[in-house]
Amino acid sequence: MAQKIEVEITSEGRLKMEFIGFAGDECYDEAERIEGMLAELGIRAKVLQTERKPGGQIEAELGIDDKDQASKIPTEE
Repeated sequence: MAQKIEVEITSEGRLKMEFIGFAGDECYDEAERIEGMLAELGIRAKVLQTERKPGGQIEAELGIDDKDQASKIPTEE
């Protein structure tokens, strides 16, 4: 599956991003990159909350099945 970022901006100006198809901590690196790009545009973004997806959801997004156990994605379940 290709990597995708879904972005929602609420009426209060809050930014919600969901990272789909990112392994391990790649999503955090991408979030920092986006934060930097917004800062260059004069938009200050501050992380208020993060939620780590369960391993099964990450594996499904990446197309990893049970027989690929050796390359299983580490998570904090």
